[in-house]
Amino acid sequence: MGGDIADPPHDTFRTAGYKTTYRVAAQLAQEDVLAQLADGTGGNFYHNRNDVDEAMREAGAAPGISYLLGFSPQNLKIDGRFHALKVTLTSKEKYGIQARHGYFAPKTVADPAEATKQEMQEALFSQEEIRDLPVELQTQFFKKDEAQARLAVLTHFDLKSIHFQKVQGRNNDQLTILTGIFDENGNFVTGLSKIVDMKLLDTTYTRLSRSGFTVKTSFDVRPGTYLVRLVVRDAVGAQMAARNGAVVIPF
Repeated sequence: MGGDIADPPHDTFRTAGYKTTYRVAAQLAQEDVLAQLADGTGGNFYHNRNDVDEAMREAGAAPGISYLLGFSPQNLKIDGRFHALKVTLTSKEKYGIQARHGYFAPKTVADPAEATKQEMQEALFSQEEIRDLPVELQTQFFKKDEAQARLAVLTHFDLKSIHFQKVQGRNNDQLTILTGIFDENGNFVTGLSKIVDMKLLDTTYTRLSRSGFTVKTSFDVRPGTYLVRLVVRDAVGAQMAARNGAVVIPF
């Protein structure tokens, strides 16, 4: 049972036995929660073993074949409750399936515009590059004086992979460009958002499809080392791009 030899337990054998039973039951309940968490998220539950290296290897090993399935519930109930899902195979082969057992429905309906804004802001403060859209990032600068410089961020678009919507003979789409400037320590310095509304005639679309087009965003900064973070999203295809760039403006 364990305890302090200087302070021996004063429980009777029956009471001590009850306490031991409760402690064991509590430990088993904790293990059961962890097992359900692992099983419900497609993971593996390792317990009662000391081979940590092997457990980490098995947990981190990629399966031979895996599939990414998307699910969009019909007639979604905005109740915040857990709804069960079951993934099965139609074939008779005995394959193992690791999948979530359900999902939690939202409690409120998210505003699409606000959700898009939040998605772009989260991407801005991430370092992951996203390549759904063909976007190139370049930087230029010139020093106004010893203490000030003008930093230009050039965003070049290739239209051939951007989805447009044909409305009244024009090719329509809207691009949102979010640019953030961070210092060498990762602190946010400044940022700017631009919206580019495109309503292109076929002749203009054909010409720009060959050459692409560039959007320029300028910032006034002090000399130093900066990380440039660019996030772009188009409205029609709901695709995103995120790029990283670095620039050193000498003192």
